[in-house]
Formats: sequence, C-alpha cells, structure tokens
Amino acid sequence: MSNTLIIDTSFGSTVGIVGHEPIVETDSRTHVERLQVNIAKVVEDAGLKPSDIKRVVVGVGPAPFTGLRAGLVAAKAIAFANNAEILGCDSLLPQSLMMRSGAFEEARKNGVICKDLLLNIPDSVDSCDSNIRHYVLSLNDARRRQVYISLYDNEGNVLIDMDIDYPQNVVARVNEYLASENGENYCVDVLGHGAKKYVEDWQNIAHVGVIAEVSALDLGVQGLQIFEQCAENCAENCAENCAENCAEHCVDKDEHVKAVEPLYLRRPDVSVPNPLKHVLGSGEANKAKEK
Repeated sequence: MSNTLIIDTSFGSTVGIVGHEPIVETDSRTHVERLQVNIAKVVEDAGLKPSDIKRVVVGVGPAPFTGLRAGLVAAKAIAFANNAEILGCDSLLPQSLMMRSGAFEEARKNGVICKDLLLNIPDSVDSCDSNIRHYVLSLNDARRRQVYISLYDNEGNVLIDMDIDYPQNVVARVNEYLASENGENYCVDVLGHGAKKYVEDWQNIAHVGVIAEVSALDLGVQGLQIFEQCAENCAENCAENCAENCAEHCVDKDEHVKAVEPLYLRRPDVSVPNPLKHVLGSGEANKAKEK
C-alpha cells in the first residue's frame, strides 16, 4: 500500500514514508523536540499532505517505556485524525526477515551499513547453504545491562519467545536450546541494538555467525519495506488466530487484529506513592481525635 507512514521509537526514532528515505535519530531523548518535526518533513519530502496518509505502521517494542510511548501516541493520533489504518510491528521480528531475505547481505555489499557496526563477519555468510541451519538472535538494548531478545529460525518462527534478560544469560539459553536441537551444522547471527555493547558475550555463542549493530530500519528505504511487511504478516497471523480461537466471542475481529499495544516487558519506574502516615500532633491527627 502506498502512502504508508512508518514510526518507530524502539531505539532512538525512525520515521519515513515507504518508498522514500527515512529520518533516523539515534538519541532517544529528542522525541519531544524532533518526532513531530521529522514526521512533517518526511511527509513533505514524499510530496504528500498529512491527509494523504492511508496507513500508519508503528513499532510496539519491546523498548523502554518513555520512548516507546511517544511513538505510539503520535501514530495513534495521526491514524485517528486521518481515519487511516494502523498496524503494529514488534522491533525484533524485522531483523529475522532482513537476514533471511538477503537484504542484510545486499546492504553490506553496497556499503549501506557502516563497517564499524559489523562486529563479526564470517568468511562465508551465504544463507543459501542448505547444509547449514541459520538462526537469528534479534536484540534491542533494554539498558541496565539487559537486552530484549527473541530467537528465530530461518523461516521466521520464534524459538525463544520475546524476553528481557542479561546478555550472559541469553548466551546460555541460546546455546542450551540449539545444542538440544542440532548437531554442529548451524549458525547463529546476532543482530540489533545491543550487539556492539555486549559483543564479548555474543562471541560465546556456539557457531556464532554475523554480529552486527544493525536493525532493519537502519537499511533506509529497504528497511521501511521490511518493517511494513512484518506488520502485515503479524496482522494476517493475528487474523488467523482470531478466526480459530475467538470465533464465538470476538465481536469485531478487525478491531482485534489492528489493536496496537506496547510491549514494555519491564514495568515502568513510576509508581503510585504510599499514603502519608499520620503523625502525632499533626493537624489531621488532631481532627481525628476531635471526631
């Protein structure tokens, strides 16, 4: 579908119109100042008006609370104002499609990816070798020395469900899972934000392949297409699951499919304060005595 706006604030922020170059901000502290400005610019640069937007695809995380919320609120507001379709896409799945579609290798050969972000490139990264099973460990930095992760096979199926954990624990979990499923003929590619910060941990993964601080949205125009495709696939899968499991009690299946909810995985730091304690001699305590 044309006239599709992509908004993702899972790591910094990326906004763009599918088919055009996106604007990428790596500093997550600039959402308030830059997000709306950047959205307006990519719409204008694509030769569109805000009312021309027919679909909004928004990243739903997993990601830290504040940044993720900024993108979701902006996306929902734009979709509501334009009566546009809205789809959600998690920030981990696109890395799997990026690798198995060949987009990563193409971008690497074309110099789209900065060499400083390619932390480990084996002599052969041929994904067409049928004798080797390829897996993607997709990451996003969760801060506090943790990462959001999910492990995918070469068909995009989830093998280790989305989670938040410490890198050394992730390595142990991946090694344990794949050792029970394979012999020696497999390769694990590690992609996403958090690859560089914890590269020494990822090198302890058995049969590690590519390690790159690269997400699908870092590929520019092609990244936006990958992100939209993942959102479409997720919506289709949700529709199928809804048809199978909610046939009797789901009133509006279209709304069920298009529900866009954040994936925080970690509770926000903000909490409701405890009630104030009564102090002897205070005004409230004296009023209570008088009663």
